[in-house]
Amino acid sequence: MSRHLTLHIVASVPYSNLNRDDAGTPKNVRRGGATCALLSSQSIKKGIRTKYEEASQDISVRSGKLSEAIIERAREIAPDSNEKDLAKAAKKLVGTLTKKDKVKEGDRESDRSIWLSAEELEVAAAQVAGDSSQGEFIAEGKTGSLAIASFGRMFAAAPQKGTEAALSVSPAVTTHGVVIATDYFSTVDDIREKNHDTGATFLGVAQYTTGVFYRTVTIDKEQLKESWTGFDDDASTDNIRALINAIIYGLPRGKQRSTAPFVQPALILAEEQTYRCAYDFEAPVQADKDQGGYLKPTMVELDRQYRAARDFDPDNFGAVQVVAGTYPDLADLFPGATHGTKNDLIEQVVFWVKN
Repeated sequence: MSRHLTLHIVASVPYSNLNRDDAGTPKNVRRGGATCALLSSQSIKKGIRTKYEEASQDISVRSGKLSEAIIERAREIAPDSNEKDLAKAAKKLVGTLTKKDKVKEGDRESDRSIWLSAEELEVAAAQVAGDSSQGEFIAEGKTGSLAIASFGRMFAAAPQKGTEAALSVSPAVTTHGVVIATDYFSTVDDIREKNHDTGATFLGVAQYTTGVFYRTVTIDKEQLKESWTGFDDDASTDNIRALINAIIYGLPRGKQRSTAPFVQPALILAEEQTYRCAYDFEAPVQADKDQGGYLKPTMVELDRQYRAARDFDPDNFGAVQVVAGTYPDLADLFPGATHGTKNDLIEQVVFWVKN
């Protein structure tokens, strides 16, 4: 078996602004002469992590205020401790992981975000409370959190304690050119309306787009086994199952209350690979001539690349090749792959990871 498995995911995302820049515009990139919509890999990782931790309750905490959480838990462990002593110990402990910028007198020193599992946070709090029997609260290169093991972390002042990511996550990019639509809106003033007065409380604009997005997530199972201390635990299979489900459904959450952006994927293609690789839409697909829309041309082009990749280097692809999705004509595409439900695909991926 190879150590890499790549999940290719295609989804037609309706009118939305899941991931925007500092001006509120949907993120985009010029590609193949067209403007394509983009969802950053960072925003996708956050979406996956949120879905995974909600489902598994394998909670981690990432914050620039972790010393406060450590102090709060240490106070529960040792309620008679001196507050100043706890704060000093927590600040020192966190300081072993983060570098601080030199600041001028009177300026506020910026916080440094660190990411800890619930177990690491508990050990840190115990040490701050005076219990040093548990040794280092962060193991070098390892963690009990599957989310941290998946996405990796670094500590500026303690690089040896960093965790190498076991997942490689691409941005999601539309397979075609898009138009950024501007929506003019106003808020109604109930009292003015009752009095038949004109005018609104607020006037503004928001921007949205729509499109067929393609993204990939590659799992390095050897790295996962190295980074995640829970790999051999009894609960690990359920956790991995929850993670794969989160990869399928986890997306950014921008303007999620004012749009309906979350859809089931048209395609999930899981394929074992010796060398990690994705497919490519450098030439934007054109709308279907008969029925319109970009989904069918996207699927046809992806199927063409799937076949071409195997003609070029069949040895790069292992035994695990599984297809699922809502696209109606999947049975005619991706010859050689096993076709099934989402759960069928997840079970095969979980089996591959664990073996």
